[in-house]
Order: sequence, then structure tokens, then C-alpha cells
Amino acid sequence: MKPSFHFRSELLHAVDQIELCSRRKLASPYIGNDESPFRGTGMQFKEFRHYEMGDDVRHISWLTTAKTGTPTLKLYEEERELNIFLLVDTSGSSLFGSGKQRKIDMYAELIALLGLGAIKSNNNFGVLFFDQEVKQFIPPTRSKEQVLNSISFLQNLNLEKRQSDIRPALQYCFRALHNKSLLVIISDFLMPSFSNELLPLGQKHELILLQGFDDSERLLSNRGVTEICDPESGAFYLLDSESSQFRKTLTHYYSIFTSQLEETARNCRADFLPLSVQDDYLQRLVHFFSERSSAISR
Repeated sequence: MKPSFHFRSELLHAVDQIELCSRRKLASPYIGNDESPFRGTGMQFKEFRHYEMGDDVRHISWLTTAKTGTPTLKLYEEERELNIFLLVDTSGSSLFGSGKQRKIDMYAELIALLGLGAIKSNNNFGVLFFDQEVKQFIPPTRSKEQVLNSISFLQNLNLEKRQSDIRPALQYCFRALHNKSLLVIISDFLMPSFSNELLPLGQKHELILLQGFDDSERLLSNRGVTEICDPESGAFYLLDSESSQFRKTLTHYYSIFTSQLEETARNCRADFLPLSVQDDYLQRLVHFFSERSSAISR
């Protein structure tokens, strides 16, 4: 059994600060089409009432009117909860870290931040863990214990030599998630192209892609010759970060890789946010949602 998760003060402070929000419009024939903070999946039937002078005739239930002989309106109310659902990459590359902090450690804190943030805003929280297949599906519910159990499952999962392919996980979510949700994918996205599987989810749900990376993967921190292990294959390599050709090749690769990922996000109506293990990623995510909330209110 691995050690229990540590809720450091910076994480608890970020939970207090984060304001989860949605950009999707509420399609209400009675309340209106106002964009809303994270307060519901849409509209549900509330009641019938008699038509009164000044009411919008578009809201009349003609079937009920025909049965009763009295003009009758069909009223709706906003559903007051929403699913915040995470897809978390548990492949071998998540174990990489050039210092004390690894990508998987960052993922655990992101689960804690978004999970507790969801509970704080009275929304449901769920998680799907995946590598090249679905490892665990935890249906959305409103429970702090759900957040703790999700982190515990992640900490005790064997990630070594596991390849990454999100496509089966996306297909699973398309079938399993019936209510509109905010889907947050946490991964380094070092995997086969998945745009075809993501597109249908973007039409049904709201999507955010959180890309985790270590600075050394982009030569932002390493110098000299370094031995690294590919955690997905177990193979060892010597990398010379002082080599101009190597730096040029790696920089070109990540430029193309990032551009393709951003294009996938745009095509699938998803937001995209890269997060470095070495950065203050908790505050970056708090700021990200703050900007979204400001955009909604304008």
C-alpha cells in the first residue's frame, strides 16, 4: 500500500479559490437562454399552469390544452447540478519526472482540486482512469469520499510499462455518460490521434484538455548528457541536451505536437491548457477558471 495523499496548504487554498463554470447555454423555453455559472445540465419539466395574458404562446402545451379545453403552459426549471467528470491518463509516461514531482503526482492534485471544487459547488464528481484500456470507471456522485477513493485508486495502480491510447476511454464515456457534463482530460497526450473519438463528445459535453508535462521533456531544464528510461517500454536512452541537432529536432517535434493538439481541441470545441510539473499548476488552473467565469459574465 502506498502512502496516503498529502493535502498541502497550497492545494486547500486553491480549492477555496476555484470557481468551476460552464460556457454552455441553458436552452430554456421559459427562463431564457442565459449562460450560467456551473449550475445545471439544462431544463427539466416542473409543472403546468393556465395561460395568462402576456405569456409567450410558444410555451403553450397544445396537447394538454386540447384535452382540458383551457390554454395551458408547460413550465420548466433549471437542473441544479452537473457532472464534473475527469479522464485521467495512467500510462507509464505519467511516471516521468526529472525532480521529486512526477506527472502522476500532479494528476493526483488536479483530481483533488477539481473533485473538491465540484463538491463545493454542489455538483457531482466522477473519474475514469485509462491507459490503453479503461482501468476504472467511477460514476459521478456528490461525495468527498469519492474524491479520496479516486486518489487512493490512482496511488495504488501499477503504471509501469503501460501504453497509452485514449480512444477506448472516449468511446466508453460516450456510451456511459448520459447527462451533459464537463469532461476534463488529464494527460500528456503522448498517444495515437484521437480526434475522431473526441468529436462526438464535444457535441454532447463540454471539454477541457489539461496537458501535463515535465520541463526536461522540452529541454527547459536539462543540461548535458542524461540517461532516461521510457516508462512505457522500460528502455533506457542517453540524451545529449547540449547537442544543437538534438535540441533542434526535439523543439521541432514539440512544436508540431502542440499545434496538432491545439487543432484537435479547436475542432472538438474543447479548451486547452498545458501544465508543467515545475510550474504552480494549481494557481494556473484557478486562474484558468477565473478567466472563463469572467468571459461568461461579460
